[in-house]
This record gives sequence, structure tokens and C-alpha cells, in this order.
Amino acid sequence: MTTITFYGGVGEVGGNKFLVESKETSLFLDFGKNYAREKKFYEEPFLRPKDEEHLLSLGIIPKVPGIYKADENEPMIDGIVLSHAHTDHGDSIRYLKDDLPVHCGSVTKHIILAREFSGLSQGEYAISKCSKVRGQDCYEQKCLKNFVEIETGQKHRIGDINVIQHHVDHSTPGACGTILETPDSVIAYTGDIRVHGRRQRLTRSFIEAAKKAKPDILLIEGTNMLEGKMNNEEDVMSKAVDVADRTKGLVMTGFSNADLDRARTFHEVAKATGRTLVLSAKQAYILHRLRQFKDQDFLSLKDDDVAIFLKSKKRRSPFEIELESEKSYNILEAGDVKGRQKEILLAFTLYDMNETFEIKPIVGSSYILSSSEPFDEEMEISYDKLCNWLQYLGMPLYQIHASGHARPFELKEIIAEISPEVVMPIHTSSPDLYASFISDVGVKVDIPEDGMVYQIH
Repeated sequence: MTTITFYGGVGEVGGNKFLVESKETSLFLDFGKNYAREKKFYEEPFLRPKDEEHLLSLGIIPKVPGIYKADENEPMIDGIVLSHAHTDHGDSIRYLKDDLPVHCGSVTKHIILAREFSGLSQGEYAISKCSKVRGQDCYEQKCLKNFVEIETGQKHRIGDINVIQHHVDHSTPGACGTILETPDSVIAYTGDIRVHGRRQRLTRSFIEAAKKAKPDILLIEGTNMLEGKMNNEEDVMSKAVDVADRTKGLVMTGFSNADLDRARTFHEVAKATGRTLVLSAKQAYILHRLRQFKDQDFLSLKDDDVAIFLKSKKRRSPFEIELESEKSYNILEAGDVKGRQKEILLAFTLYDMNETFEIKPIVGSSYILSSSEPFDEEMEISYDKLCNWLQYLGMPLYQIHASGHARPFELKEIIAEISPEVVMPIHTSSPDLYASFISDVGVKVDIPEDGMVYQIH
């Protein structure tokens, strides 16, 4: 008999951790950071958990024997399967033992490591020992024994479970829906999914594969059950062009570092309005590390109308030095932006605002906020603080965004097409509404609860 134990991502958005156990094998579907639970006790970056024992005591991560670094017992699971690189789906793998296998697609692996190497130091809890000193070793495969790449569309064996991942459309590349074939059941898991983005054909291919698999259980997200906004990437493009075209000074924009479709959109906005897109160093580093994927159509850092912004400081981080060493990249600092404001579209977040003292945005500048939900971000954005900065700078804010998650009617259509035996709404703060909304599809709905063990018959 196969069971699913729910340790997060139920009745809440983010923190997905679903333990699937068959006769011989135990594995987690995702192992994400639970922002909502952590915010009850911590305030990044000033108050952070020191070790996994604190998180265990507070009920933020599950008490599963043997899986954490400080636990000397043998792990009772065989590995983790990640759906994509967003922190609310995978960041808590940093607390796991370094030799516990993490199975995911190649793009997902590289985004996780690029973000880790370019982010704040996590000390002994660096993912796969990817510290600021040893980061390059990770990319050269010297300490990546725990990352196991899954080839999309192919059966990937873990014990007695077949894992098949198919790419889906989401606000970060490499996102996958997952199908698990256990000896006595089939489980389909959407991860995070949408049908209105640049890569919606990928979502269609997953839906078709899941339908063909005839799943007993469909774990399907419902982030937008109360916010079914109708904007798509084309809307973001057209509205941002309108703002940039009417802006006579500097255009700034804020969006997720890992949202490479949005980076592509703003590159098109820049081209349409005669500007150069200037990416943050962290955004650029992810693209730098993904440059090997020639078939993915990622934005090229070598394009004439693309540049990289490096903050003015005495000492560069190793990832910034790596970017600077690429002579084909166009590197700009605050002084360069200051003199070219009317021809630049600058990717700029709250955490870059100290640079504005040197940039000195001219009258007529504007800011486009195009970021996803806080639980999808590498860092949570303080909207009030951002607004305070923009008031000081005399820059109006335009909110232009398209969600990385499916709309309610799209979710219903996905469920109807896949037609599983049972639907379990996850990654939603409105599970009862979700269940009511899909009650006319003709599929049984079970709402999971935190800590619940569900037996698949």
C-alpha cells in the first residue's frame, strides 16, 4: 500500500513537503521553505534560525528520523524529488544530510546552485556545500554527489518507484510536473503550474502525460483561487512598453531573479523603447550559469543591448569576479547609469536602493514593480519600504505583473482533463473554496491536513 504524509503546503501557500511511501521506498515530493511558519518566529536577515533543532522544535520542518545533518541515525527516506527551483519548494534541503540524494532536472539544479553561490552565506547549511569559497567546486562536480539529474520525459527509478517529470510553464524555467508510479498506484503532482505563459505548450504536454497515466491521486496547486488575475506575459510587455515609452528619465523595474521569462519580456520592452536592459548581478549570474542550455532560448548576456549592474564596493564577491572576468559582458556601475538614464531600463530591487545616492535618478524617472508573490521570491520584498524609497526619489510606481500560477477556471479544466480518481488541493490558502469550485467536475475531492497520512487504496 502506498501512503502520502503531508508535512506542509496544505491550507497554505508554499512549504510543500509530501512524503510518499511505497512498500520499499520513501521519498519527499519537494522540501520547501515555509515562509508563513518561519515569519511567526524569525525576521530575516536579523533573526534567523541557527540550526535545524530550532526549526524542529518550532514545528517548521518535519520530525523525520535520520535526514538532518545533526542526526546521526540512518535516514528513513531514499531521497527528495524537486519540482522546481523556487525556495518555497526546495530551500529546506539545506538542512538535510549532504549525501541524501536530491533528484531534479538539470536547469533546476543550476538555478539552485547559482542562487546559493551568489546569495547570503549560509555557513554549514550551504546547499551541497556550495559556499562562497567552494562554489566553483560545486559547478565542477566535486561536491555534487547528492544531486541526481532527472531527464525530462524519461522514467527515473528510485527503489520501487518510477519518477517521470515533464516540464510545465511557471515563472521560473525548468519547472516540472511529476508522475510517480508505485507498485500499486499512480500519483500526479503539478508542482506550480500555469497555462497563460510563454511556455504553455509544456503544461499541455504534462496534462496529456498525466491523463494517459490515469492517476489515483492528483496533487494540484491552487495559489490563485482567490486571485484569478487575467494578465499574461503579453499584457506585461504592452503595458511596460507604454510606461517606458512615456518615461523621460530612468526606468527601473523589480522582478524575481529566477523569472527568466520576465527578463526576456523586459529585454523586449527595452528594445521597443530604445533602451538597454541592465540586469542585477544575481539575475545575470543565473543566466551566466544557464548559458550551456542552448535549446532553452534564455536571454544572452552577450547581446549588445544587455548589460550587468555591479554595485560600487571595495571588494567583489566571487560570483561578481566571475562575471567581470567574462570580457564579452557589458558591466556598468552606478556612475555609468547616472550618465545614461534616458537610455537604460534597470532591474533594481529594494536591496539595491543605496546605489541611487550615486545614480541620482532625474525628474521623470519611473519604477515598474513586476514581481511575483513573496513566497516565490529569493527574498521577501518589503513593499512599504520600497514605496518610501520611491517617494524620496520622486518616482511613481506602476504595478505590472502576470502570475506564475494557473487561474481557477484553468485548474478546473486541468482536473477535468486528467480525470484522476481523487483530487487533493495543495499549495492554497483556500482549500474549502477550491473543493466547492471543482465539485461539479465529477471527481472525488479530499482536502489534506498537516501531518495527515493518506492511504491510497
